[in-house]
Amino acid sequence: MTRVSLPTIAKTLLISSALAVTTLASAAMPTQWQLDNSHTRVGFSVEHLGFSTTMGHFDKVDGSLNYDMKAPNKAQMNFVIDTNSINTAWEARDKHLRTADFFNVEKYPTMTFKSTQVNFINPIQAKVTGDFTLLGKTMPLTLDVTLKKIANSPMTKEPVIGFRATGNIDRAAYGMTTFAAGITTNVPIQIDGELIQKK
Repeated sequence: MTRVSLPTIAKTLLISSALAVTTLASAAMPTQWQLDNSHTRVGFSVEHLGFSTTMGHFDKVDGSLNYDMKAPNKAQMNFVIDTNSINTAWEARDKHLRTADFFNVEKYPTMTFKSTQVNFINPIQAKVTGDFTLLGKTMPLTLDVTLKKIANSPMTKEPVIGFRATGNIDRAAYGMTTFAAGITTNVPIQIDGELIQKK
């Protein structure tokens, strides 16, 4: 029985995905996209006193993408996240996270990301740098973005882009320093979502 190495499998998948994107680029695809909220999750995690990892997400996020597959590096994306919609599966903690100790949702009801530069490494992977605003402070943030699938949905028959974006935010740099000695200030983030044609 012939064994196939993981790098070989990964390379094959990358080539297959790249061919699919290249094929779709020659088709008539929209350039204006919006997040499908029912299939999008903005998640994060922090380490708690070295004992455990606490995970959470935001229930409400809006986003749009201007993306032409024939000119991918000219893509522009914009995310707006409702900070009041934070959800860590424990209401007492979520209530505290909404206070001025953390997200201060009364004063800052949203946090935003607006891309300033897109650099595709290959047809399905890109480095996306943009302005991230949290607690009224804006700093650069780079996301690693992978286009998982671009195709017409078998259910709606409409075009869909599936993607994953990952990065890291230093919450202390934005002034969120509460419990910094026990809760990590480096916060990994992961956005999994689908984009549909903007109506």
